[in-house]
Amino acid sequence: MTTPSRTLFFRFGSLFLVMALCLLTGCDSPSSRIQEIKRNLDAFKCSPNQQTKEALEKSFAMMEVQIQKLEAKGDIVQFDLFRRQAFTLRYDFHSTLLAIAKWNAEEAERRAAAQASVTMPSPEPSPSAPASAEPHKE
Repeated sequence: MTTPSRTLFFRFGSLFLVMALCLLTGCDSPSSRIQEIKRNLDAFKCSPNQQTKEALEKSFAMMEVQIQKLEAKGDIVQFDLFRRQAFTLRYDFHSTLLAIAKWNAEEAERRAAAQASVTMPSPEPSPSAPASAEPHKE
């Protein structure tokens, strides 16, 4: 004969096991991939570097594979939903890349202008130009 607490443990233990398996398999779902892309995109916007950029590109590649699986499975509604979300996030990513490139170009122009003003001597008046604008009175 089993005690009620032991039976309860085995019931909830198996439920816990099933939930854990669902979570493990659910981590590879398109919706969790979308959340991962959003987190990576936020991290990239805060601190754009090669590592976060590569993580985003990897997430986008995995998302494309999942979208193709949905299309092959014939789940048109889910396929269209995740394809649109991935497109919007990819657009946001490329917009961020363009903004970074624009800022870098503007910063390079500012540095070049500052460097030019430091290295270029100020123009001196030419010897043929009159020293003053007033005519000389005698």
